[in-house]
Amino acid sequence: MSGEISLRPVATLRTPFAEKFGVPRQSGLVPEAEGRVEFLPEFSAPEFTRGLEAFSHVWLVTGFHENPPWTGSAVVRPPRLGGNERVGVFASRAPNRPNGLGLSLVRLLAIEPGTLRVGGVDAVDGTPVYDVKPYLPWCEAQPLASADWAQAAPFAHAADAVFIPADFAEKLGGETAALVRQILRLELRPAYHETAGRIYGMTIAGWNVRWLAGANGAPHVCAVEPAT
Repeated sequence: MSGEISLRPVATLRTPFAEKFGVPRQSGLVPEAEGRVEFLPEFSAPEFTRGLEAFSHVWLVTGFHENPPWTGSAVVRPPRLGGNERVGVFASRAPNRPNGLGLSLVRLLAIEPGTLRVGGVDAVDGTPVYDVKPYLPWCEAQPLASADWAQAAPFAHAADAVFIPADFAEKLGGETAALVRQILRLELRPAYHETAGRIYGMTIAGWNVRWLAGANGAPHVCAVEPAT
C-alpha cells in the first residue's frame, strides 16, 4: 500500500510493572510510578536530547507489545462506561487498535547518559518507545476542551482507605509501599467483576501483591511475596 512506513524503536521503557494488570489506565494518574527511557545505542548520543532539559514533560509514542493482534473490531467497551457500552475504537484510548500504538504524557525527572528518567508512566516493563517529543503547554493544554464521559479523572479511593498491614509495608519498603498504595487507589477491577471476597494480584517493582475489596470496596492487601 502506498504510504506505508516501517517503525523501529528508538528506546525501551523500563517500568515497575511486570504485567498489564495493575498498570494505570492513563499516564500521570500515579506520579510515583517512575520509569526509564533507555535509548538504543544508535540513539543514545547526547546530541539526540540536546535542549530537552528546557521542558518539564515529554510525550512518549509507544507500542502495545504484549497485546494480541487487533481483532478487526470497530468498537470497544471502555472501562469508564462500565465495560458494557460500546464506542468506536477511534473514540477511545483502548490498547487493542489497528496499529497498537500508545501515547503517554510523562514528567521529565532527569536526563542521564543514554536515558531519560520519567514519572507517571502507564506501561508494562519493556515497552518499545518509537518517539519522544517535548510537551508544549501553550498549544497542547486546551482550557475549553471537552470530553463528555471522560471529562474528569477516574474514581480513586482515598489514600488512607487502602489498607496495607504494617508488616507487609515494612517488607515492601517505604517507596514501594507508597507506590502500591497509589496504584491500589485506582479501581483496577474489571467493571464486570463484583464477586465479594475475590482476590486480585499484580506484580510490581519485584513483588507479587495480592488484595481484596474490603469495607466500601477499598483495597485490603492480604499477601506480599517477592516475585520469582
